[in-house]
Amino acid sequence: MDIDSGHAPVPSWLLIAPFVLSFVSLMFSSPAVRKAMFVPLAGVVVHIMRIGGGMSGRDYPMACALTSQVVQMLDFLVLTDAHTALQLRDQAAGVPANLFGRAKWVLRLLTSPRLAGWANEPKDGVIPPRPTDTSRSRYACKQVLYLVCNLLTMNVLNITMSLTPGFSAGGPGLAGSGWGWRSVNALQHGAAAWMGISIAHRAWVLALLCTGRWMPADLPPMFAPLGNAYTLRRFWGRTYHQMLRRTLTSHGAFVTDRLLDLPRDFKLTRRYTQLYVAFFVSGALHYWAEYMTIHNFGGGSLRFFLSQALAIHCEDILISAAGRLGWKQSKMWDLIGYVWVWQWFAWCIPSWVDPLVRIGLIEQGAKVDIIQGICGLFGKGCYLPA
Repeated sequence: MDIDSGHAPVPSWLLIAPFVLSFVSLMFSSPAVRKAMFVPLAGVVVHIMRIGGGMSGRDYPMACALTSQVVQMLDFLVLTDAHTALQLRDQAAGVPANLFGRAKWVLRLLTSPRLAGWANEPKDGVIPPRPTDTSRSRYACKQVLYLVCNLLTMNVLNITMSLTPGFSAGGPGLAGSGWGWRSVNALQHGAAAWMGISIAHRAWVLALLCTGRWMPADLPPMFAPLGNAYTLRRFWGRTYHQMLRRTLTSHGAFVTDRLLDLPRDFKLTRRYTQLYVAFFVSGALHYWAEYMTIHNFGGGSLRFFLSQALAIHCEDILISAAGRLGWKQSKMWDLIGYVWVWQWFAWCIPSWVDPLVRIGLIEQGAKVDIIQGICGLFGKGCYLPA
């Protein structure tokens, strides 16, 4: 089923404009001018939203990139003075005075959402351990091998998801597929998202290695091992990509420190206020992206992300209570934790994904057709869905 909005696609130059404006905005030395530049940047994305009838399910990743850029630049241009608060680890404090040096500084900031290699990089193992390889060529070969594996895995997922009624635009959705299929579909959707991000990241790593400027130790993996994900807090805070971490924590700190002016000794209040703010902002930017592709307010991402904060809050209470009762972490409890995380997502993911499935997110999305191509070469009678 091909879902066509009936509108002309958004011009490419307009989609690129927010990223160009982000670069230009950060090049100004005046904090007042940088703050003022946020208005046209956000205005362009609002304009895309207003004329976005040409955006469909296949454009959802781009819509997310646009809204994420607005939220990130709200941090860098308005909430934070990026020129004074952020510092590269291998450079002196402050932004280089010369134009070329400043352009490189801004470019590195905009291409380092996790702030890896910056003095402001998250601590306490939030970013996965850096590779120990000292050879660029050997590490690049590993990345090529992993990239091929990721592409083949995505190809298999494309096939299995295309054969699953729950992912069909005219099907019952994930919520209407029964709990068994719902659990399987949650794994399929999660794996597809994981593979898509991994493929893009490995391609980016290979590009950086080719420049000769970066070493393997400068390029930590995008995801931590799944073995870390035995609680929701660990899944969202360590296992899953942390590309929005700086932006979301900055908004949370703004609310607790400047809007509410909460005292530092109100640790629990600050902790959970920042938790809810972070997931609200994440939900809001995904909801905005949904509106740009669904063309109505029927998206479920805001509800989905706020439910993560509530679940983590309840999870913390139960873990704290278990600790007071003398229960200690063990392999059995870790196994129970993995099942809990899996079944939690089986329950809540449909509220986010089903509205996107109905507009053709899976059917219209980018496909990897390696297996189909091989079948076409060696057997014309072999059929696999594209």
